Amino acid sequence: MSPRRVAAFIAICYLVLGLVWIRFSDQILLAFAADSNLLTELQTFKGWAYVILTAGILYWLSKSALERERNLSERDSLTRLLNRHMFGRELASEIEFADDNDQSLVLVVLNIDGFKQLNSTAGSDVGDRFLQSVASLLRDHFKQRVLLSRFGADEFAIAMPVTAWPDQVLPQVQHLQQLIQTISIPELPGSALSACFGLARFPTDAKTSEALIDCALTALEEAKSMGSNRLRVYKTEYGEHASKRTKLLFDLKAAIANKKLSVVYQPQFRLDDHSISGVEVLARWHHPEKGLIPPDIFIPLAEKHGLICEITDFIMQTAISELLQAELLYRPIPRVSFNVSAADFNTNQSSQRFLHNLAKLPEDDWSVVELELTETSALLNLEGVKNVLQVLRERGVQVSLDDFGTGYSSLSTLRLLPIQELKIDQSFVRDIASNAHDARLVKTILAMAKALQLRVVAEGVESQQQARYLAKEGCQEVQGYLYAKPMSLQALQSFASNIKASAAQR
Repeated sequence: MSPRRVAAFIAICYLVLGLVWIRFSDQILLAFAADSNLLTELQTFKGWAYVILTAGILYWLSKSALERERNLSERDSLTRLLNRHMFGRELASEIEFADDNDQSLVLVVLNIDGFKQLNSTAGSDVGDRFLQSVASLLRDHFKQRVLLSRFGADEFAIAMPVTAWPDQVLPQVQHLQQLIQTISIPELPGSALSACFGLARFPTDAKTSEALIDCALTALEEAKSMGSNRLRVYKTEYGEHASKRTKLLFDLKAAIANKKLSVVYQPQFRLDDHSISGVEVLARWHHPEKGLIPPDIFIPLAEKHGLICEITDFIMQTAISELLQAELLYRPIPRVSFNVSAADFNTNQSSQRFLHNLAKLPEDDWSVVELELTETSALLNLEGVKNVLQVLRERGVQVSLDDFGTGYSSLSTLRLLPIQELKIDQSFVRDIASNAHDARLVKTILAMAKALQLRVVAEGVESQQQARYLAKEGCQEVQGYLYAKPMSLQALQSFASNIKASAAQR
């Protein structure tokens, strides 16, 4: 409520009370006092009563209005936690108290992974309810005296006094990390969000509230740079890391703008005859000073800062042009696979982007193209993914579920999306020759895929033992260093020719 409305409300209350008092008070006195002297005396008391009563009412109305305004200025309106400004003031007081009593204090800052995706997919109302659930979880989780704040859109802070580091803090924070993943999202059944955490300590890392917040945020950025659901305790070198990431982001934007990225191709093979069944297209970035930057560094950076769609467009257009020009596509390369992100399906123009990227293909047959998406990203933007895939499926584009078994609800994804292929994650393939649990898991996935008539590609095959086990259990296709590493277009041309020649000799 604005100050004008607050003032108007108080004035109206005072006016109504005055009118009622004037209208009825004299009638009430006349009914009880017929004597004029007594009536005069009662009129005096009536005046004093009016002054006292109105003063009390004005005090109550003003106090309520001022408390409401203070709460609005101190607390986040959605979660009722302290806002960042008031948290900073309260944290400064806590630090002063801890310093006077030789105590320690820990500041925890957390950021929800994939919250922007949730907002864009399910809507801001769903996002608001999720944030309120996080706030309730924080209140319930910490039993000791703590400061709780909502820093920003999906960022929260907790400040707590500690007597034993790390035993008193880390188990609580790690448990909280697990609990956040249990918050249900009814609008996206089967999905869950995680959070990254950054921790900093007083007086070890900083001596003031502002410096402590900066240290915790730096640790948070370090955690987020490592992926989802990570936790980092502040170290001085993290500041240097953040500076390097900022520089790397600047260079990545320039590389994308100037088309300095490149593509390589990793062949996939049929296990029965070792012929090429397809290629997966992978992005590469050769930095002019740092050399080859691994994709697991620059791809998450691009996703975090909204650059991934530009990379996807570049990779698809470049690979299609190169493979068509080299006369490799369709034969001898019957399938080309592209990794796509949930962000690639976020906008109303997503379908048109994909259609534009594949426009050089013959209009009557796009079945040579396959899009690989992870189940986690698919569930975060299910409606957007379904709408785009519906358009592309009409042109014959195939869909592969990447990293199968590592997400939240694999079977749900299979039911909801038009999947033709599963890719068994290399983390399961790595130890199938020595780990009975992984072997049984891979066997189960293969049996399920067979029942659902889905093609299966096993990633990360690096030994003959792995290949023999996969062949024995009915896996149709494999991909890995045992057969071929990612290679340039020229190397792929030679490789495909050699495969063709070997097949002809057999």
